[in-house]
Amino acid sequence: MFEATIKDTKVWKNSIDAIAVLIDEGTLQLTEEGLKVRAMDPSQIAMVDFEMPKSAYEKYKLDGATNIGVDFSELNKITKRAKPEDKIELSLNSQLKLVFRGKTTRTFNIPIIESSSQPPKKPEIEFSAVVKLGANTLKDTLSDAELMSNHAALKMNGGFSIKAEGDIGSANIEFSEDMILSLDVKEESRSVFSIEMLNNLLKAADSTTVVSVNLKTDAPLMIGYEIGEGKVVYFLAPRIESV
Repeated sequence: MFEATIKDTKVWKNSIDAIAVLIDEGTLQLTEEGLKVRAMDPSQIAMVDFEMPKSAYEKYKLDGATNIGVDFSELNKITKRAKPEDKIELSLNSQLKLVFRGKTTRTFNIPIIESSSQPPKKPEIEFSAVVKLGANTLKDTLSDAELMSNHAALKMNGGFSIKAEGDIGSANIEFSEDMILSLDVKEESRSVFSIEMLNNLLKAADSTTVVSVNLKTDAPLMIGYEIGEGKVVYFLAPRIESV
């Protein structure tokens, strides 16, 4: 048996959006500590690692940890229909059941998908540089870089910069100290990533979100931020070519 009532509808919507932006189907882990999802995207270049602790729910009852296969793209479509004032209830029997209680009571049932795959292991990377900054600051900079190319180089040394170079020209954006909340560089780091994928990883971050960007030369990037009491962490493989 599993029953839960969501504390904050917006947080739940952003959380499911953060997962569905990378994967269509995946394994939802129901644990005594809360809900967890760890899965690779279909292209195998990015991973999402999401946790929403038990404290994020008004009610959380679970009789034994279990894993269920879920179509997150369909769950996301349904979740987007929740209104801000709705109370969202989750339960599990032969299907995953969602009830939106507001001016109307709407009930949705999503079939459980058979899944024998185990969640992938979390990459163990000793990052050499990390910067923390506002999500909107990073999103705005990526929009500038995207004018010139579909990929960009992220670089950390004495500061943090993003460079994009394409057939029509180039853009180099350097972040001033007042735009950076913290910066820790053990050694200069630089790697190239898809701007479209970076934008996807930031999709669930709002104007108040603080994003942590972890970098190591020619290694997967790690981006993480909180969603309410939950947290999402992404790993993104670098591109081979440089700019």
